[in-house]
Amino acid sequence: MRGYRRLQEYGLTAGTLGSTAGQTVMVAVLPVLLARYAPSAVWIGFAIGGEGIIALVVPYWIGYLSDHLPHRLARRFGRRTFFLLACAPLMALSVAVAPFLRGYWPLAAAGLVYFAALHGYLAPLWALMVDAVPDERRGRVHGVRGALHAAGLGYGLVAGGLLYAIWPPLPFLVAALLIAATTALTVAAAPPSSRNRELHEEPGPGEAIRIWHDLRNRPAIRWFLIANALWTGAVDGIRPYVFLFAVAVLGITVAEASLVLTLLVAGLGLGAVILGHLGDRHGRDRLLVAGAVVTGVAMMFGLVVRTVPAAVALLLGSGLGAAALIALPYPLFARLVGSRAVGRYTGLYILTVGLGRIVAPVLVGAAIDLGSPLFPETKGYPLMWPVAGALALTGAAALVRAIRAPAPSC
Repeated sequence: MRGYRRLQEYGLTAGTLGSTAGQTVMVAVLPVLLARYAPSAVWIGFAIGGEGIIALVVPYWIGYLSDHLPHRLARRFGRRTFFLLACAPLMALSVAVAPFLRGYWPLAAAGLVYFAALHGYLAPLWALMVDAVPDERRGRVHGVRGALHAAGLGYGLVAGGLLYAIWPPLPFLVAALLIAATTALTVAAAPPSSRNRELHEEPGPGEAIRIWHDLRNRPAIRWFLIANALWTGAVDGIRPYVFLFAVAVLGITVAEASLVLTLLVAGLGLGAVILGHLGDRHGRDRLLVAGAVVTGVAMMFGLVVRTVPAAVALLLGSGLGAAALIALPYPLFARLVGSRAVGRYTGLYILTVGLGRIVAPVLVGAAIDLGSPLFPETKGYPLMWPVAGALALTGAAALVRAIRAPAPSC
């Protein structure tokens, strides 16, 4: 019975694989389709960059609605799983039809629908893991979620490219199937006690904005959310430029860079599982601070990387720290906020992820442009690493502030 319950807890994470696979395909492969119609690269960035804008708006309100879903719907479909069942078909449909569309605006619209549904999906998915998993096991469960997140990234960045070479619609169609299958597994794994959980919170618009006022008296949560935006920016800020760095600095092809990234993805998945387990046993806060520091310091050395072996060492070092940033932040955050307004706090957590994804790529891109005169032979790309490293180290400092923050005032 105990083993079955733990299997259920791990089953709750299944939706991460499908949603991340679909997201990565829409971020990495959809631009190939958009390039046929977009007047310039800026137009491609506009279509894909809409994800960050949506992430600032949708998760908080979906989280709020999941906290206050009418009891009739909660009893029938599950308080959190109702939104998974509503968003998954939109995600699967938009990613499946994308390769068959013609023209810039239809493709951009498919991306917009996918990202809107995705961010309506994530807050209830993560909140469900708080509802159904005891605190002492959340690190291990989120370690498995981190491994599935890494697998989804690997699908989009590596398998997606290979499938596209066979038949362009194939990576999109497989991603749609993954979304449907993994959502079904998550919904099936949700125990009735969590699906039908009564939260006993007062609904209404005043309650919806009360959480913002609560943050004034909860500096630990405030600083933690700042840290989350910073280390998200450190990792996602370099994502648009990794292949460009490989070509301009290392002198290798995009395909060769994908093979190198396979090592990183595998390391992220394995590291997330190990660190999630260690976090439950030895404390998440110290491991998380260490992970952010290791990531930041490793990224700083990226300024002098010019060879593939050095780049592999850089990715291994930063990836080791990044595994902690995947597995440990949300379980620690869930402990900080407690059991009240889990959906809305989760939405707020994901909102800071979106904020990091919007601001950091702009900062990194500006550093590359400013660094072009300093590093003309590499077009300024080495400067992307210290900027990202500074974000990670600042995130570690903010996390320390969160850990040392005083108790809430009455």
